[in-house]
Amino acid sequence: MPEMLMRLDWSREQIEAEQRRGLRETLAIAQEKSPFYAARLRGVDPNSFTLADLPHIQPVTKSDVMEHWDGIVTDPRLTLDQANAHLAALRDETEDNAYFRDEFYLCATGGSSGRRGLFLWDADFFATAACVAYRLEAREDELNPPTGPRRTAVICAGSYLHASRMIFPISPDLEREILPISASESIQVIVEMLNSFQPDRIVSYSSIMEELCAEASAGHLQISPRRISVNSEPLTDDARAATEALWGINIHNAWGSVEMGMCGMEGDQFDGLILSEDVCIFEAIDDDGAIIQAGQADHLLVTRLYGNTLPLIRYELTDSLLISPHGSSNAPAYRRVSELAGRSDVWFLYGEQRVHPMVFRGVLGQEPAIVEYQVRQTRTGADIDLITQAPLDLPLIQRQLIQELASQGVIAPSINVAIVNELPRHIETGKLTRFLALK
Repeated sequence: MPEMLMRLDWSREQIEAEQRRGLRETLAIAQEKSPFYAARLRGVDPNSFTLADLPHIQPVTKSDVMEHWDGIVTDPRLTLDQANAHLAALRDETEDNAYFRDEFYLCATGGSSGRRGLFLWDADFFATAACVAYRLEAREDELNPPTGPRRTAVICAGSYLHASRMIFPISPDLEREILPISASESIQVIVEMLNSFQPDRIVSYSSIMEELCAEASAGHLQISPRRISVNSEPLTDDARAATEALWGINIHNAWGSVEMGMCGMEGDQFDGLILSEDVCIFEAIDDDGAIIQAGQADHLLVTRLYGNTLPLIRYELTDSLLISPHGSSNAPAYRRVSELAGRSDVWFLYGEQRVHPMVFRGVLGQEPAIVEYQVRQTRTGADIDLITQAPLDLPLIQRQLIQELASQGVIAPSINVAIVNELPRHIETGKLTRFLALK
C-alpha cells in the first residue's frame, strides 16, 4: 500500500514508464508460458515493445477466454474443467475451501454483456486490486485520521462465489472492524444489522444504498456514517443528494470487473472515477472503432499488468463511458471517467418484497452450461431465456430459482426457463440487458 499511495502523485511520464515496464513483463510471461499467447504474439519482441505497438495485437474477448481458457493460463496445472468442478462443489457445499488448488480464487460472471465468463485471481491480482480499491481511502485516513470506533459494514454477495464478497470486506486499517452483510437479506434485516453495528463507513451496491437512504428518512435506520462507497451498479444523483441531506457526505463511486479488478475509484473531490492506469492500460474505442484519449467511448480494450496467471492483453470490456480531457484533482496525471454506463442491474419488486438480481445471478452465472441469459420479471417470478453450450437440467435450475425466491419472501414463486438460440439486444448498441423488471 505505501508504494501504491505514492503512485497517486506520479507524473504522466512516470505512469507511462510503469505501463511500458509492466506491458513488457506481461508480454514476456504470456509469450513464454501461455500456448494461446505464444501463437498470438509470434514475432513480438517484449524487450523493445512500446505502448504505441499495442494496436498491432489482436484484441481478446470473453468468448476467446472461455474457448481457449486452458491455453491462456500460464500454470499448466490449471484447466477449465477442474475450475468448473471446483465451483460446482462450492455450490453444492461438498467443498468448503473457497481457494482453487489452495492458492487461486475463481469467479464466474455474466457482466453487462450477459455472457458467462470464468476468471482466476492469483495472490498478486488480489493484493493489487485490494490496494487500488482502498488506496484513496487510505490516503484520506493518513491526512485526516479517523476518530472513534472504526467499523465498516460491507453489503455484498453472501457467497464467495461472487467477487464482491472477496474484495470489499477488507481494509488496510488493521484496527478496523468489518461486518459483511449479504445483499440478499431483506432491507429490514439489513437495517437491523446496521443499527446494531453502528458503522462509521458503508460499502454497498448503489441500489441498496438508495433503499437505506429511504429507511433513514423514515427514521428506521439510525446510524451516522462518515464515508459511503458504492460499486457494481450506476450511481444516481438522487442517491448523492439523499446522503448529503441525511448525513452531510457525498458518495464515493467505484467501477471494476472481475477480469480487471478495480478500474476506477472516486476521490474526495467527487469529480469522477480515477482510472487505475498504473496497473492497467485502457484503450478507449469510439463508435467508429478509433482509439481516443478523451471523449465518449463505446467500449474499452484493457491490458492488465498484474495477476499474470491468466493474462489479459487488450481484453474487451463492453462498458460505455465518457473520459474527461482533464485529470482528477486527487491524481492529476491520471485520466478520469466523468460518466459511466453499461451496468444495468435493477431491483425486482413483488408486492412489497424487493429482490436483488444477485439472487438470479447466483444460480445462472455459476452454471458452466449457460453461455448467456436474460431474466424478465413476471408478477409472481420470472421468465428466463438461456443460451447453452451443453446439456442442462432445466427442472433443477427452475427448482433452485424457486427456492431462492421463496427464501427472499416471494409467495408461491413461479419460474419458467427456456433454451433459445438468441437473445434480443439493444438495436443501437448491441448490448444485452440481463434483467428486465416489470414496468
